[in-house]
Amino acid sequence: MAFRDVIDIVAQGGKGGDGGMSFLRLKYMPKGGPDGGQGGKGGSVFIEAIDDITSLDRLIGKRLFKAGTGNQGEGRNKAGKDGEDLLIQVPVGTTAIDMDTGEVVADLLQVGQRETLAKGGLGGRGNASFASSTRQSPRFAELGTQGEKRNLRLELRMIADVGLVGYPNAGKSSLLAALSNAKPEIASYPFTTLSPNLGVIEQGLERFTMADIPGIIEDAHKGKGLGLEFLRHISRTRLLVYVLDIAEEPAETFKSLQHELKAYDPLLLERSSLIVLNKIDLANAPEVKEISDGLSSFGLPVIAVSAEEGQNLEHLKEVLFSLLPEKTALEPLARTSKRVEFEPIRAKRDLSGEAWVVTGTELEAMISRFDPANPDAVNYLQGFFKGAGVYKALKKAGAQDGDDVIIAGAVFEYFDEEKTKEESS
Repeated sequence: MAFRDVIDIVAQGGKGGDGGMSFLRLKYMPKGGPDGGQGGKGGSVFIEAIDDITSLDRLIGKRLFKAGTGNQGEGRNKAGKDGEDLLIQVPVGTTAIDMDTGEVVADLLQVGQRETLAKGGLGGRGNASFASSTRQSPRFAELGTQGEKRNLRLELRMIADVGLVGYPNAGKSSLLAALSNAKPEIASYPFTTLSPNLGVIEQGLERFTMADIPGIIEDAHKGKGLGLEFLRHISRTRLLVYVLDIAEEPAETFKSLQHELKAYDPLLLERSSLIVLNKIDLANAPEVKEISDGLSSFGLPVIAVSAEEGQNLEHLKEVLFSLLPEKTALEPLARTSKRVEFEPIRAKRDLSGEAWVVTGTELEAMISRFDPANPDAVNYLQGFFKGAGVYKALKKAGAQDGDDVIIAGAVFEYFDEEKTKEESS
């Protein structure tokens, strides 16, 4: 299966269960009071970092990740069962980004870290919750709310201590295999490495991880070749190793590599780095010294090796351990909160001019939780409308008795409270 470090998914929280509509019925109490219980909460979708996979391959073929629905409330004030949560397991280093808002929803930097991708909906209140001295037998219940839905892009940024950077065929895979326990595919043609390979380098009781980043080509930062697909994998390494082929104009190659890294992220050039001049078995000693001295002018340590023949690898390993900066806590990507606009209650004519449309954040949320075809529910909502100022907004806008009022798709009839009071008196 192909390596995948970017995948798009939809995370859908479960709907909350509707409140129960029930009345107590016992042998000696044929007409008991309302006893419908609360609906269960909808399940949420979570993402968790684990360390036994290195790509997002296992998510291929499934786009929608939906948590369970909460159960409806039952009689005798019994609450409905909560919907089951859904857990998505991904490699450490995975970031979840909301594709609609650009918000960083999760940035998983440690094994076991768990974040919420989509919250489940709320359970509705049962009819027992609406009983009062003036409403003793409510024949309606509250509906559960829909769960949160998010279109997300999951991106993997491998978390390795050392990153090998170089053009195709520079010998990065061979170097990784020679230094570590990794067994990458190795061949003499461009783009042998089509996915990052990880290896562990050990010295006594010390160890670090090294990643072989697929070969960069010119204009990789513009997305050419493997481009941005793999440049992200060096973003969290502590030490960069430029691997240069001694036979391929190493000085010009180094400048070109730095240009690509700078274009992708200028801060990468401030990272601790060294140069590895590879394939020295293809040149004589004076040539190796001359080229190494020339590369030293760039201000970085230069180690000449032959990964193929094992020359100078122990010295390289010692230098790597000595140059590797102390491990510090990784900084997660900046999170920008998704801004939720709050709209006050407003009344205006609809496009036809024959009805009124009333909008408002809290108002529309309330309407969505009741059945507008249920007379008892509508009667309860009329009381809410009064307290929320809906009638005042309509009267101010010019509404007349009997006018149709549309709120969140539901149609109600407007009546003038003061006029109704006068007529009743």
